[in-house]
Amino acid sequence: MTDVGRPDDPAVVLVHGIGVSERYYRGLARELASDRRVLAPDLPGFGRSPRPSRVPTVEDLADVVLAVLRHRGIERATLVGHSMGSQVVAEAMLRAPDVVERVVLIGTVVDPAAPSVVRQALRLARDGLHEPAGVNAIVATDYLRTGPFWYSAVLPHMFAYDTAAAVSRLPGPALVVRGEHDPVSSRAWARRLAVLAPRAEVREVPGAGHVAMASHAPLVAGWVREPPC
Repeated sequence: MTDVGRPDDPAVVLVHGIGVSERYYRGLARELASDRRVLAPDLPGFGRSPRPSRVPTVEDLADVVLAVLRHRGIERATLVGHSMGSQVVAEAMLRAPDVVERVVLIGTVVDPAAPSVVRQALRLARDGLHEPAGVNAIVATDYLRTGPFWYSAVLPHMFAYDTAAAVSRLPGPALVVRGEHDPVSSRAWARRLAVLAPRAEVREVPGAGHVAMASHAPLVAGWVREPPC
């Protein structure tokens, strides 16, 4: 768990995607820590966190994030999720709308235009062309640490989760974000999510790929700080 910033500042929780860890959020965490308390956990089985005895679903991971807030004594927070992390924070808002005041969904999955594992993998492979070398290095080493067994075990839960249905029922405000060149989360998919959500807007990070918050941390930090729409 990374926990930076002043304890009394408004809280922001950064939730990573499948296969990776909180490491690619460190630039964004630094940007936000001047006036936010920033928490960035490694979800169970990823990064520095041990693997649980049972493969967690998206719903399980949402419960983990909410438990982190309870254990840290945080009553209200903005949740930022990337890729599968977007599913996790959306589910967390559905489960605890009194705690989650806003969600920021970055590079949200799973785009229905590429509903298979193979097609998603091909899109993800193309994304490396649009990421800085440092971001690619973090993602690649995190994937190696996760390993194919655990990645493959969690992946079906990501595909099984109905992101569109969850977003359509969000009780609070949402900001849908994608990189301009993100091949994983298309412009059409991001716009569809923004239309489905009762209170949402969509924004695009110029020149960015899938990991837009790592390559353009100052811009995304400014959006996270904005009051809810």
